[in-house]
Amino acid sequence: MKRRTYLAGAVGLLGGTVAVSAPTLRGGAQQSAQRSPSSTLLPETEYETPIYRFSGDGDGPTGVIVGGMHGDERSGFLATERVGQFSIDAGELVVVPRVNQPAIEANTRHGIGGDLNRQFPPGETPTTKLARALWNDVVLATEPDFLMDLHRSKGIYGVHPDFVGQAIFPTDVAPAKAHATETINRLNDNSVSRWMPYHKFALGNVMHGTSPLLAHKAGGDLSIPAYIVEAAEFLTDRQTRIDWTVTAATHLLELHGIERTDGGEKS
Repeated sequence: MKRRTYLAGAVGLLGGTVAVSAPTLRGGAQQSAQRSPSSTLLPETEYETPIYRFSGDGDGPTGVIVGGMHGDERSGFLATERVGQFSIDAGELVVVPRVNQPAIEANTRHGIGGDLNRQFPPGETPTTKLARALWNDVVLATEPDFLMDLHRSKGIYGVHPDFVGQAIFPTDVAPAKAHATETINRLNDNSVSRWMPYHKFALGNVMHGTSPLLAHKAGGDLSIPAYIVEAAEFLTDRQTRIDWTVTAATHLLELHGIERTDGGEKS
């Protein structure tokens, strides 16, 4: 079917930091065996990175999920690795957890050629070798029905200027905004502690295909729902951010008609 902060303020006053863990996914999301990569992006180059392609038994949509666009956003690509080990009931997923290997190895936001997530001008050819390979060999070759890009931000959207954590940014292609809103509500009801009011997820700016980001380009050029998921580093530990990000991805997949069958969280 292809087609295309009360807590924050209190801690700040005390001058300390805390690590608050999100609830563990029900069932533990255990796999019987670790899935091996299906193929490799840009093999035998400095960009070489694994691609995971897998499907469920039933018909369903096709999705592309990427992580590691920025090499210092560890919870984003670690969450994407977990998604790459999902078992699903229907449809097909293509998952690239560590898309920017040079930046990940250097633990830096930017890799070769600068910020990878500014190399996807809508309506034009991506501007670096890695961006072109990701767009042509993964996105266009997959013909996805939707796309997710999983990240981490240092601060909280609407609280800390210039930061975008605790938000989901959808494209303006239906039903992306509605699905993002429902996922945010589920996260806030079930995953974010009531003692963390500043960490409630919010709906980010709707992406209109006007900026050189992968999700913008997917929405603008392919007219598909796409999402950027951002968990905040501020006053959280890495495992919390991973759990939030995996839960967001799980909910978005479910809303697109793909459910996990590996014991992970279901709504």
